[in-house]
Amino acid sequence: MNIDFSNIGKRLQETRVENNISQAKMAKDLKIPINYISDLEKGRVDIQLKRFIEICNFLNISIYDVLNEKNENIIKYMDKDLYELIIRCNIEKQRLIYNMVKLLIKNQVV
Repeated sequence: MNIDFSNIGKRLQETRVENNISQAKMAKDLKIPINYISDLEKGRVDIQLKRFIEICNFLNISIYDVLNEKNENIIKYMDKDLYELIIRCNIEKQRLIYNMVKLLIKNQVV
């Protein structure tokens, strides 16, 4: 599956601008380089899940909405509530959920 980071960056930028937040303020508050924010908004860098969650929380925007607006294939078959629960888990719990689902499918329990 390909993730369109340029669309994600564009939506983050639109939200930042709508909220009258400068790149400099965002960079300072999140303790990240301003050039990273610029590159992210232009789709020049991939974003890690943890950083993505931090930015969405800072901008007060749902991760689901950022991913789902124009990139429906990412979570096309996943219920919004389930998705929100999973992304709030730490990486270890996400891995556990993944392994459980994989095991259920392998054993045809689902």
